[in-house]
Amino acid sequence: MVYVLHQDSSPLMPTSPAKARHLLRDNKAEMVSVEPFTIRLKFPSGKHVQPMIVGIDPGASEAGFAAVGNGKVFYQGEVALRTDVRKRMNNRAMYRRNRRGRKCRYRAPRFRNRAASRRKGRLPPSVQSRSDTTIKIVKYIAGFLPVSAVIMEAANFDTQAMRAGHKLPNWAYQRGELYGQENVKMYVRARDKYTCQYCGEIMPKRLEVDHIIPRSRGGAFTPDNLVVSCHDCNQRKGNKTAEEFGYPEIQQKVKKSLKAAARTQAGKNATLQGLAEIAPISLTYGYVTKLDRRKMGLSKTHFYDAVAIAAQGRSVKSLSWYEKMKAVSRGQRQQYKANPSKGHVFRRARLPYEVFGFRMWDKVLLPDGIVGFIGARRQSGSFRIRDINGREIRNITYKKLKLVERAKTLLRVTERL
Repeated sequence: MVYVLHQDSSPLMPTSPAKARHLLRDNKAEMVSVEPFTIRLKFPSGKHVQPMIVGIDPGASEAGFAAVGNGKVFYQGEVALRTDVRKRMNNRAMYRRNRRGRKCRYRAPRFRNRAASRRKGRLPPSVQSRSDTTIKIVKYIAGFLPVSAVIMEAANFDTQAMRAGHKLPNWAYQRGELYGQENVKMYVRARDKYTCQYCGEIMPKRLEVDHIIPRSRGGAFTPDNLVVSCHDCNQRKGNKTAEEFGYPEIQQKVKKSLKAAARTQAGKNATLQGLAEIAPISLTYGYVTKLDRRKMGLSKTHFYDAVAIAAQGRSVKSLSWYEKMKAVSRGQRQQYKANPSKGHVFRRARLPYEVFGFRMWDKVLLPDGIVGFIGARRQSGSFRIRDINGREIRNITYKKLKLVERAKTLLRVTERL
């Protein structure tokens, strides 16, 4: 299908490729974009459109989207959300801390002077990024389809019951695992009876609490990821996991992380507020989506979940393609390279915005017809081209590349089913 816009750029119902060719040939329309292929009419026309519902299947790392109307699927896609925000924020904090210690005028550290950190209703940057991306994609769909309503799957998780493994009575929510304990470390010491869980020494002189999965490798500061250890065992273990250290039975004590569940529901209200400005919004639930998807005979994917949400269990004519998207950063955050190339002066290592006319994440066409994205640029003219998943395609000179689309915060390619 071909998406159609009115003269004033408001979306109309899509048309067939044959009719779009006639309109373009007779100069009654002009092409607006190639992916998705969209045209704008040059002559006056009515604005009668049919109801179009957008379904959203939210997630912590991926989300699905679909637009359904008149018994057909008009759009379906899924996006890989950003998961690098926290790491980049930590790197920025490290650079700022180092900058205060260089041979320059001393500036005392400041912590409570940033208005954004004290703003009411503020979300963590990683959660805010997911919420903004969801709203951005719905606005993107509403740019070429007449969206009349939005249905989003509600992400409600009882993390305490999930961690306990069973339904909890009301009073149990006030008496968690650490109820009556001074702190987490004191609880872990009492739980493990002041005995090193690696060598078995009882009441060692230097009793410590060790992370089964180290913090540097994503381990949480929760009781199930902590064990009592003597100083010698803790030092020998270092940055290894308990399994790598030779204790797989201790590794099995670590429960599945609920970070994804917490992230999914943390920004729900902010997302709903943003979506309500686009179209009327309503909620559905995961068990309803599962039943509707099975009833429709669709496989388990994020975009098919979104189709089931938008269609509300009714049979619809499906598409043979979906749009695969990936959220990336707005640009290169650092002003200077952290490690300038050998022989370069630090002040001359400023990262260029364009190199030979190309920017990071520009969508380009290779000589053999493969479409990729610029993943790295060199002053020598040799560029590294990657696919949307980040896998390297090849290194090639910029002279053989053809620009398809300027870099955006959403990388997009069309995948056939």
